[in-house]
Amino acid sequence: MSYQQLDLNLLKVFDAIYAERNLTRAARILNISQPAVSNALQRLRESLDDPLFIRERRGVTPTPFADSLAAPVQNALQLVRSGLSSREAFAPEQSKRTFRVSMNDPAEALFLPSLVLEMAKLAPSVDIHSSYVGRHELANEMAVGAVDLAIEVPMPTDDRLRHAELINESYVCVVRPRHRALSRGFTLPGYLALEHVHVSARRRGLGHVDRALADQGLSRHIKVRTRNPGLAATIVKNTDLAMSVPERFAGYYNLKPLALPFEVPPLAWRLYWPVRSEHDPGNIWLRRLITDIAARYQQGGMTVL
Repeated sequence: MSYQQLDLNLLKVFDAIYAERNLTRAARILNISQPAVSNALQRLRESLDDPLFIRERRGVTPTPFADSLAAPVQNALQLVRSGLSSREAFAPEQSKRTFRVSMNDPAEALFLPSLVLEMAKLAPSVDIHSSYVGRHELANEMAVGAVDLAIEVPMPTDDRLRHAELINESYVCVVRPRHRALSRGFTLPGYLALEHVHVSARRRGLGHVDRALADQGLSRHIKVRTRNPGLAATIVKNTDLAMSVPERFAGYYNLKPLALPFEVPPLAWRLYWPVRSEHDPGNIWLRRLITDIAARYQQGGMTVL
């Protein structure tokens, strides 16, 4: 068929389904109903004379024709978005825009309080919605516009994303005041003899400190695993459990820091954004705000609130 006869709005639906491989998730991203997505897909199938996506138990799989369309459709949508956003000046003091940022709990604790304070002064009507998107889903979520920015540890290279370095964090072990570990020298055997709280959004897998121990053929006993750093700190304050955290958090939680008796590489935080938003004035403004906050952290001018 001629492209003049194709409803170009359907390309957004195609792009979301292709990225998500699931009609329900595509509907959520597009903020429309699942039946509306199904209807749009049926119209595309009729217009293009191809099934485009084959239904499977856990979602859909693109046909070879859909695979051949994906990159041109994504490029076309990106050109339209870039063209429109480049004409729109971003005035933070007047904007009512909502930014969606992916941060895990430690990143939230580190960046979100200062970010909210800065935005209250500079952009009082701008909203910030923070949630966590898994690393393996992040590029897709950004490609379809569901996430504007992400603060993450380094991820594998992806052509759909750009990044900037934020800060590097050294680790310490923290314990409650008057913990028995404070009365003697803190050694590697002493560290390994403790029971530990580990903060992670994942159900399993090694953390940053655990990987450093594993490189030496060692492991620690993780007694409690939680995704909530504030809850973890409360547990440590009231028990003999220990927790290994970025050094900046020790004072925030009023816990006693102990230098780790083994080498742990600093934890790097990066700011990620989608290529499609590279020249978006609002995205640029928020990126600069976050990198400015990070620079003050790194220089020691700000602490975790």
